[in-house]
Amino acid sequence: MRNEAKATGQQLKRKNRTRARRLVCKAIRQIEWESFEIPEVPAPHEVVVKSACSLISAGTELAMYSGSHIGFSGPDPPQFPIDMGYALAGAVQAVGREVTEWAEGDRVVVYASHGDWALCDVRTTQMWRLPPDVTLEQGALAVMGGISAVGVRQGKVALGETVVVLGLGLVGQFAAQLSRLSGARPVIGVDLLPNRVRIAGASGVHALNPEQSDVRQTVDDITGGHMAEVVIEATGNPHVVQQALDLAGDGGRVVLLGSPRGTAEIDLYRAVHHKGVSLIGAHARVSGHPYTTQDPWTRERNLDLVLQLFADGSLQSEGLISHRIQPDDVGETYEMLVERPNSFLGVLIEWEA
Repeated sequence: MRNEAKATGQQLKRKNRTRARRLVCKAIRQIEWESFEIPEVPAPHEVVVKSACSLISAGTELAMYSGSHIGFSGPDPPQFPIDMGYALAGAVQAVGREVTEWAEGDRVVVYASHGDWALCDVRTTQMWRLPPDVTLEQGALAVMGGISAVGVRQGKVALGETVVVLGLGLVGQFAAQLSRLSGARPVIGVDLLPNRVRIAGASGVHALNPEQSDVRQTVDDITGGHMAEVVIEATGNPHVVQQALDLAGDGGRVVLLGSPRGTAEIDLYRAVHHKGVSLIGAHARVSGHPYTTQDPWTRERNLDLVLQLFADGSLQSEGLISHRIQPDDVGETYEMLVERPNSFLGVLIEWEA
């Protein structure tokens, strides 16, 4: 009888759980949905989030999927399975008894895998509350904006400086806009894709296509020969670094915001040493530190700022989502992103019909 009662209790517990799925990469170019359970009553420090949308990262996420991430060639390569995704927006559905900062109905963006639900331990999971005027789509995009903010801060963009942004994907688009908001004038954006050039131009960036304009001559003309104080490399293509250095003026700063996956040959004397150029790394991890008075701009504060700029209309998101897909189309989309990356800008998985 005791065993029968125990079994019945376990069945009742299972009935009160929601079946959920999240995306994992089992091997290079092999993704699948992993099933997990969402309890009706979360653990004391857990929050249950119902997904509305999540953004596919064309950088780190696709590099993990395709096997091109620099970590695979290192001494301690990433181990499969790997959770895919880290920019999910939705609404809180339930909170644990020890959770005081979140409530049911709160609209949030969380660092969580692609999935129809997210079960988050508030002690370890980064979560942000969306302001009323910020859409869920903008919430998912804000994670990319926070990454771009790292590049702008590392470059120490100042009022009146000329900034050149090479590459107008999501990270480059936000880096260009945030540079303008920091007071840079002009901000020159460069990309081969006409649609990206058009979108950047609509946000006030002096955007150009290098196949139609001589980039170096344009920067020379605009600056009266001084060239740019700051150049932000946002393509992740290591061969573009030499161009970034060439566009920087004496004492300029070149920021590597796009993760350069590979090596490049650089004329160190002419491009760096002689001009006194600073070459600066801006991986997102440099903002993953606790708050200090010397560097108060943590990852949390950068993303808070991006959400505030969305809320007051200073930061634009119009046109940045090129594709909205259903969860069952993820496998095909990942392959197309690898094979034809220039066909996409922002890709959003819509979890709610």
